Amino acid sequence: MPFLSTRALKGLQQYQYKSGGYTIFDQWHQPFWNGITNLLPTWLAPNLITLIGITGLIVAFLVTATMVPEIQGQAPVWVYLMNAAAVFSYMHLDCIDGKQARRTGSSSPLGQLFDHGCDALSVHYLLACVATSLSLGSGWQSVMGMLSIMGPWLLAHWEEYHTGTMTYGTSTWGLTEANYLVITLHLWTAFFGVGFWTSHPSQLLPFIQPYLPAAVQGIGPYLSWADFQFNHLVLIAMGGCSIQLASQQVWRVLVQGEGKLQPQEKGHKALGQEAAVSHAAQMAAFMGLGVWWLLEPMHHGPAQAHVMGGAFGLLYALEATKLVMDHMAKEPFEIFWWPLWLLGGLILNSKLHCINPALAAWLAATAAVAKYLQYVLSIIDQICQFLDINCLTIKHKTI
Repeated sequence: MPFLSTRALKGLQQYQYKSGGYTIFDQWHQPFWNGITNLLPTWLAPNLITLIGITGLIVAFLVTATMVPEIQGQAPVWVYLMNAAAVFSYMHLDCIDGKQARRTGSSSPLGQLFDHGCDALSVHYLLACVATSLSLGSGWQSVMGMLSIMGPWLLAHWEEYHTGTMTYGTSTWGLTEANYLVITLHLWTAFFGVGFWTSHPSQLLPFIQPYLPAAVQGIGPYLSWADFQFNHLVLIAMGGCSIQLASQQVWRVLVQGEGKLQPQEKGHKALGQEAAVSHAAQMAAFMGLGVWWLLEPMHHGPAQAHVMGGAFGLLYALEATKLVMDHMAKEPFEIFWWPLWLLGGLILNSKLHCINPALAAWLAATAAVAKYLQYVLSIIDQICQFLDINCLTIKHKTI
């Protein structure tokens, strides 16, 4: 059964890309990106560039999951260097695919969809490797770190659906800067080890403790100065940025909302404050069930933490890609509901132990891979046939 109607395909055909703006750092990189693009062969399809980049991230994740199955502990230095190289490569390849499309006259709505789809897929792989470099383990710390990035990323596309503009950062801070920060984090771990992140500021800066408020020194195991670790500082920074971004995104949609959309951008979208709240509630329900499942007590199997995280990451990529697809096709948005039923069943199973939770995690991951590939390959095939283009090769040029 095809996922896209003829109306959706026609809406996609009329889609026009709108840049979200560039940071100062992006502007500095433009000569470098343009120079690299000019060195590429003209037969190289833009989507193939993106695919090479995401493949590097996936390989880095699989190696990291194999070497550090519990998301904590020291790995060989080359693992962290590989993660830094994978993020560096993906970041720059992701920035030149559009330039290659314009250079070869092969720009199409599929290219934008493919780009955002790969970005959605990359979120979990990148975050899992960051959690490993920080030695966060498989508990609440990794989950909260993941949520602090996944939430605003999804809300950015929710905002784009309702306002026509995706804002993810400011004129001085955006995705390029964030990616360089991730690269720096991996390199720091490579040179100083995970022991730095699990060490306590109280050990390195004992003279600070007498000046801390008593509340900071004594409330709970997570706020105790003696138990506080450097990786907790990273989590606090991520959480603070997440709250700021999310609150701004919600404000822009619910206060400004539909009025920012041009008439030709509305199509058949479900717009307005009521629709925006409904869409946000659906995504919140999905994220909430995912977090609940990931926080369930572990019944350890081989790399179960990575298997559970990987399964949820694929479901997240599926829901995010559908949101991007509905935005570009100007169609009413509704999430896929079966992932929520799957997550609910996994949570129930973790309580009742109907089947081994480790086996359940592997089954969920298998289902997630199958359904994700089914959706992605199906819509790519439909779009290619409708637009008379190829996905990974340049069929013909339109200047």
